[in-house]
Amino acid sequence: MDDLQAALLLALQAILSGILVGGVYGVLSIGLSLAFGVMRIVNFAHGELVMYGMYAGVIASKSFGIDPLFILPVSFVVMALIGSAQYQLVFKHFVGHATLQQLLAAIGCALVLQMIAQIIFGADTRTATSFFSGQYVIFGPFFLSMPQIVAFAVAVVATLLVELLLHTTTWGKAVRAVADDMETAKLVGVNASFINIGAFALSAGLAGLAGSVLVTYFPTYPSVGFSLMPIIIIATTIGGLGSIGGTFLGGICCGIIQQMTAMLWNSALQDVPLYVLLMLFIAFRPTGFFGLRSE
Repeated sequence: MDDLQAALLLALQAILSGILVGGVYGVLSIGLSLAFGVMRIVNFAHGELVMYGMYAGVIASKSFGIDPLFILPVSFVVMALIGSAQYQLVFKHFVGHATLQQLLAAIGCALVLQMIAQIIFGADTRTATSFFSGQYVIFGPFFLSMPQIVAFAVAVVATLLVELLLHTTTWGKAVRAVADDMETAKLVGVNASFINIGAFALSAGLAGLAGSVLVTYFPTYPSVGFSLMPIIIIATTIGGLGSIGGTFLGGICCGIIQQMTAMLWNSALQDVPLYVLLMLFIAFRPTGFFGLRSE
C-alpha cells in the first residue's frame, strides 16, 4: 500500500510539473498555429525566433542586470518587427499554400538565423537569471519550480489575450475572416495583405515573448530553436494547426507525457512517446483535436 501511495505521489508530481512545462510549450506553439491558421504558412523558422527571444533575456540579465520577465514587451515588439521583415522577404509569396517550396524557404531562413546568432553570440550555452531563479514552492509532498510557475502564468495570460484579440476586436474578426476565406474577405473590403503581415508579426512576437520567459529556467544556444521545433510541431499537431486554445492544450499534453515518461522510463527518452503520438495523429487525425482542414 505504501509503495502504491508513493507511486501515485510521484505520478501527481510528474503531472503537475508537466502542466507547468507544457504551458510554456503551448505559448511557444501558438504563434506557429496562428501563422498556419491565417496564411497556411508552416514557419519552420519559428524556433529561431524563440531563440532570439531567449538571447534577449540573456542580454537583459547579463549585460544590464534586468530580470528577463521585465523585458517581455520589448522582446515581443522586436521579434514582431523581425517577423514582419521575415514575412515580406520570404513568406508573402507563399500565402495560402503550404508548398514544398515554402517549407524549403522556411528551413533556409532558419539556418540563416542560426548562423547569424552563432556569429553574434558564439556557440556557448548561455543562461539568464530571474528574481525567481532557484526558488521552489512546496505544498504537502509536492514541490514546484517558481520560475516554471511564473512562466506558466505568463503563458496562460498570453494565450487568453490572443484569444480575446481574435474574438473581440475588429482586427481579430478580420483575421478570422481572412483565415476562413481570403477571397471573400477581400470582396467585403478587408485588406488581406495588412491582416497577413499583422498576423505574422503577432506570431513572431509571441515567439519572442515565449523565448524570454523560457530562458529564465532553460539555457539557450544558437541551435536551441531547432531542438524546440519538434515539440512545437507536436503540440500544434495534437491541438490542431490554426487553433490557439487547442495548441495550448497540446503543449500541456506534451509536457505531461514528457514528465511521465521521464519518471516511468528514462529521462533521456522522454520525447520518444511524443514522436509516436505525432505519427498516430498524422495517420489517423491530421487536423488534431481542434484544427482546421489544410486543403
